[in-house]
Amino acid sequence: MPTGLPVSIPRVSICVANLNSRKFLPERFESIFQQSFQDWELIVYDSHSEDGAWEYIQELARSEPRMRITQGPREGVYAGWNSCLRQARGEYVYIATSDDTMSPDCLEKLVAALDEHPECDLAHCCATFIDENSNPLDWKWETWPSVAYFGDLIKTKHIRPAGHDCVLACALTTPYYSITQLLIRRSLFEKTGLFETRWGSMGDLEWQMRATLVTPTLHIPEHLATWRKHPEQASQMNNFYQAQEDGWFIEMADAAIAFSKLKKSPTPNGLPRRLRRFFLFNQLYPAWNQLPGLAARIGFLAKRFISDPHGVVLFLKDYPHHRRGQRRDLKKEVQEEIANLGRQTCLPL
Repeated sequence: MPTGLPVSIPRVSICVANLNSRKFLPERFESIFQQSFQDWELIVYDSHSEDGAWEYIQELARSEPRMRITQGPREGVYAGWNSCLRQARGEYVYIATSDDTMSPDCLEKLVAALDEHPECDLAHCCATFIDENSNPLDWKWETWPSVAYFGDLIKTKHIRPAGHDCVLACALTTPYYSITQLLIRRSLFEKTGLFETRWGSMGDLEWQMRATLVTPTLHIPEHLATWRKHPEQASQMNNFYQAQEDGWFIEMADAAIAFSKLKKSPTPNGLPRRLRRFFLFNQLYPAWNQLPGLAARIGFLAKRFISDPHGVVLFLKDYPHHRRGQRRDLKKEVQEEIANLGRQTCLPL
């Protein structure tokens, strides 16, 4: 390249981390190359795949000058994404999971949305669930609890205030089912930091909680991204149950609460500690119900009290309702918590 000429900076950095996803890569990359919005760079990190994926990636890169590819150690998908993010130059970031796809107008519509709303650092679209052969599933994204929570509002373009979706994440696990539903203003990572790598396949949930504490989210009511269900994801589901059993979700809630206090968002005092109860109950009640008698249960709580007295107090307050078989109205609890923070107003556009 001649020296002295300006270097063109792409508007969008597309990040792909891959490990042995060769059979899904042609459709993945084709959905990127066919975007109606073409001002992008493609950064690919491969963790020494053994199924021919790296050779395929190299072949594509030889004919696509916007691709930059690297290989590195197998440290998990979040380490791969972080490697891509450190190389990203675009104003916006789109994380393209290696086994999913996107509609041809995905970037065009999400970029236009964030261009129109500079106050938002996240744009979020609807998702279509597909099988390993790319056929739509009967199981719909709209039935996911954190989506159903919004009712008809999910069909409307709207802005959710900072803090709103973090509370939703604590209670209903994730407001964004797949990272592929998001276009992210790259400057947001300066506020949140990169992805944590210590929580297995659950790390994007914790990052979502950090992100939604410091930026409003713009929702676009169009199905622009897909999430693919396939047999190789069995290990991810095992990771989910292990994360619940080991208390990772509670650790994530604690991390988000600490982050909120550091950033003084969404209120000067951050988030209240009681929000951790949602994850806490999901962990404690299954263990409690398996204990054989009163002595075992007292011992369980005593041991737990040493490491988490606040959690035990929350549990004991809730237990009488649980014992009487009273079902918790999670939607009502979430609405009350969001209202207490003054974050209840989503702005239809």
